[in-house]
Amino acid sequence: MTQVCSLPSSTADVNNDMYNNKCLPKGIHVVGADKKSASKVGGMFTNEEPEAPWGYLFIQHFAAEKFDKILEEGNWEGDFIPKCFIHRTIGYKRKANGKGVVKEEKPSVSGLVFLQGKTEDLKNFLQKNFPRYHLVNNCMTGEPASIKNSVMKPFMKVMESEPERVTFLRDPFVKFAREHVKLRVLTGIMAGQEGYVVRILRDRQLVMDLGGYAVAISNVHNEDFEIAE
Repeated sequence: MTQVCSLPSSTADVNNDMYNNKCLPKGIHVVGADKKSASKVGGMFTNEEPEAPWGYLFIQHFAAEKFDKILEEGNWEGDFIPKCFIHRTIGYKRKANGKGVVKEEKPSVSGLVFLQGKTEDLKNFLQKNFPRYHLVNNCMTGEPASIKNSVMKPFMKVMESEPERVTFLRDPFVKFAREHVKLRVLTGIMAGQEGYVVRILRDRQLVMDLGGYAVAISNVHNEDFEIAE
């Protein structure tokens, strides 16, 4: 189950290794940290073809539950129809008659809908077809959030295969830059992603930027990292 919470006051355990007057997280393997150097494998994650970025919006819970189906079935103005991603959690509830249970799917994060497309294309599509809905702004730029597809792809993979690893934080991503060294993941499903390793709920997690939104990915302590600053 995806969680939404504020970050506890405690942060990641740190060791004695320093970079730019910041301590590197304890228990994390950082390649080349002793030399304070950039990765020797930089650029290895930029070979894929560029694809359209993603924006997102928050809409009413019940509307979000079926928004992707509405996009598929509707007759919309204009040629552009964005791809939609809504992660759902499967649950069970007792039938009204009290006999047995029925399966139901609900958005893991209430009202959260991701749409793929350039910002102007998404804005025009919403204005023409859903004038009540608006893209969420990146709190750091004040402009509609634009998430690179190279960031969304691994995020969606984790959400679909291991959603329990994902925690949405109420704190903005920029908060974590003050005391933590930005790292890049070199191994595993999140390879190529950048963020800060922070201790959350007794676990060292990768806090990454998702359009200004801070999202924590757990179970990364066995991965290799490099300094990304």
